[in-house]
Amino acid sequence: MLLKDSGDLIPPDARIREILSPPRVKESDFKDFDRSAEFHWIKVKSAAHQGKWVALLGEDLLASSDTLKELLARLAELHPERRPLIHHLI
Repeated sequence: MLLKDSGDLIPPDARIREILSPPRVKESDFKDFDRSAEFHWIKVKSAAHQGKWVALLGEDLLASSDTLKELLARLAELHPERRPLIHHLI
């Protein structure tokens, strides 16, 4: 809208035209797992772990810790079969 309203005030080759133009969305090449089970766990069981960092795999709580650093160290020991969802419950 702003770009349209500027008319000829902004030269066609100006970098500002690119900045003000509508966003271009590219689909990510990164594909994650279906995380609906993890989100369900957060919705149903997170109250008991408020203030903690948690690592979830499906509806299983793999680890919980006060700090992300501790949680990552614990996960390094566990070697889960796939990448867990890590979330800070605040």
